[in-house]
Amino acid sequence: MPQKPGLNRDLAAERAARKAASQQARLVPQGLPTVRPDQLMSSPENGRKVLHKIEELAASLTSDGMNTAMTVIPPDVYVEFYPQHKEAVEEKVAEGVLFVVHHGHRRLAAALKAGLSEVPILVRRDVPSLRIAAIQENLQRMGLNPIEEALEFQAALDEKDENGKQLSQRELAKRAGCSQTYVSHRVALLRLVPPLQQAVVNHWLKEQQLLETEGRDAGNAEALLALPVREAATVYARLRPDLQEAFVRGELAAGDVAAVSKLPGDQQALPSAEDDGDCGAITQEESVKSALPVPRGSDSSAQGSNSDAKPVRDSAQSPQPVPAPEGDGSRGTASPQSAPQKSAAPGVAVVTREEPRGVIVVQSVEQLALSIIDLLNPAEIEALKEHLSA
Repeated sequence: MPQKPGLNRDLAAERAARKAASQQARLVPQGLPTVRPDQLMSSPENGRKVLHKIEELAASLTSDGMNTAMTVIPPDVYVEFYPQHKEAVEEKVAEGVLFVVHHGHRRLAAALKAGLSEVPILVRRDVPSLRIAAIQENLQRMGLNPIEEALEFQAALDEKDENGKQLSQRELAKRAGCSQTYVSHRVALLRLVPPLQQAVVNHWLKEQQLLETEGRDAGNAEALLALPVREAATVYARLRPDLQEAFVRGELAAGDVAAVSKLPGDQQALPSAEDDGDCGAITQEESVKSALPVPRGSDSSAQGSNSDAKPVRDSAQSPQPVPAPEGDGSRGTASPQSAPQKSAAPGVAVVTREEPRGVIVVQSVEQLALSIIDLLNPAEIEALKEHLSA
């Protein structure tokens, strides 16, 4: 009896092959020529000697594909510009290489690591200078400023998929090919008032050498105000909006911002004049000192004889005076009781006192909650609440 057609077909394997082909098609922009990554070679004249974050980019290509085509050059055109590399190029051509990458070396390394079967390319054959073209391509790339990135990240975090689920910052960072800290800092910038957001943009423009500061009035602090992203996200973003505005107006000194931002929102306040620079909302020095752990080997003694805490070193057993720091204008020696006051800078004690290495001091539950909120999306926060209430 003749065998019916199709009886020996591996339908499961065929379905898996069609699914893999469909997945690869989704990862490559349609309408552009494509090649296998192993048919491309890196340019020996590539100006970027070290390729960074290949692992992160490979993970991003695996999930979302390559959205930007690599610029490539035929080997014969490349050798015309760089005859010193003729032997190396011909050797690669003999192994099956079709093009030399002109722009996109990091993407090529990530595509090879991700195991992509195809990558999009843009072929250039007639260029006046490959080196100048590479410089132009790098200089003409204009990325988003930190605030624009923050808005895009927040919009992505607010989006819901077909199941109604939102991305966490960790998931978004993985798909974007960056770190979670990068996403967290950018999103935190959205808590800044507009003048401080502009200060972050000013700092970014200065780093990009796009902000002309020459000829400006040096006394105009608002026009020249510039904040780096990390400081803005971890310190200034924790201030209440009214205190951020006070800082812009000059009513809150930059030296006091770090101290005030560590307090819960309902305790934050402008330093009063009678506090001699100390913030009135901060507790007295004695209570602050009792809350901080004392490092081993410290020469400091306990303040006050009626304290219940065990002193690190008993002043009665160590009557030797403690030498005063050089250059402080004092003569002779200083008593152990005065040593902590000499070492502390004027201002808020909680900021100026040096904390022991390896110790993290949490000022309040609210501060801890703010740190957790920066790292979790709303769904994860609700799950954490249910876990804590269980």
